[in-house]
Amino acid sequence: MTNSEEKKDLYSILKEPRHSFDKDEIKNLFEMVDKSRVEDLAHRLKKDLSENLPKIYGRRSVLSDYRTNPYVMLATTNIMELSDPERFAEFLFNSKLMMGLETSFGKVVERAFVHGYPTESNNKWRDPPEKISEFEEEKKAKSRQAKSALRNNSIWREIDKDVVVGNRRYLTSIKSGPNTINDTQVQGMADAISTKYLEWLRQSEQETPSLEGIDVVVGLTYGTEKSTNNKDNQILAKLLDRGFEEADPDKMPGVLVDQATGRVRVYRRVGQAFWSWIGNPKDESSQPQVFLEVLLALSLTFKALLADGATIEEGINDRLRRLAMALLKMQLTPETLPQWITDKGFDEDDLFYLITAISAFYDEGI
Repeated sequence: MTNSEEKKDLYSILKEPRHSFDKDEIKNLFEMVDKSRVEDLAHRLKKDLSENLPKIYGRRSVLSDYRTNPYVMLATTNIMELSDPERFAEFLFNSKLMMGLETSFGKVVERAFVHGYPTESNNKWRDPPEKISEFEEEKKAKSRQAKSALRNNSIWREIDKDVVVGNRRYLTSIKSGPNTINDTQVQGMADAISTKYLEWLRQSEQETPSLEGIDVVVGLTYGTEKSTNNKDNQILAKLLDRGFEEADPDKMPGVLVDQATGRVRVYRRVGQAFWSWIGNPKDESSQPQVFLEVLLALSLTFKALLADGATIEEGINDRLRRLAMALLKMQLTPETLPQWITDKGFDEDDLFYLITAISAFYDEGI
């Protein structure tokens, strides 16, 4: 089989799994959910989010903090008829809040979601101690150049979490979703794995001498194998040119193994499969319900946060009031326009849409 044929075969294997929504299956998965684990996760999430959620919406205090594409905004405000400053403020705030949450939840996953797993092991997912040591060394560096050099020479920068289960160490680089990996990250991740995997293995053996090998996993926290932008698969395909080969397409589809030692496996897990792997990397099929435990814990967390008091609601309402007031201050009257534009039927609503878009070209605007 030629190299191109091997890559084509790998792509088809990686895209093969199907996940069709089945109510009976969901019902069975709910029955597998562990109540105490969900409650413990919700408790840790509540502590984390009560501290960090206000930072997400609180960092924007003036109109210019809500920078957005004026062309898209002009189209959106017209289509959705957002001529009322309060309604537009709510729309703009919510869209930025959504973006902020999407960015921040990658770190929330790393901080709070994974630490209660694996389920059948005393060892739990953690920050790799080697990465912590690198970070401590970086903090000691006095100059910006020295810090940058240490960061660039980092061995463990790409690894977010690790756990030892049985005689293998599992390392993961967590990506938030099916479309978050770009071409630059594909190249960077392929370079990192191909140049650092032997050092990851060597340092892992120093910590656990009886280690049989390591698994390096690119994990996507939601989506399905068919819904990714294919960048996750490109990482694996590039490794076929860099000392890796398919381990066993029949018994371990989509898993690569290094040719130098045969002890380093590389693969990716998406969505439900990722969380099942987090739940038990040694036997993924035993924990298909973990993604539900995470979603339930998050639902309970927000229910508790909103029931505890009006702090979050007050903070959001304050931002909405400020935003609406700032929008009103920038509005002009129809008399501002040349007569020929007024003759086109421009009314106050149209002027609101236009002036709001125009503000994007000024320091104080969106």
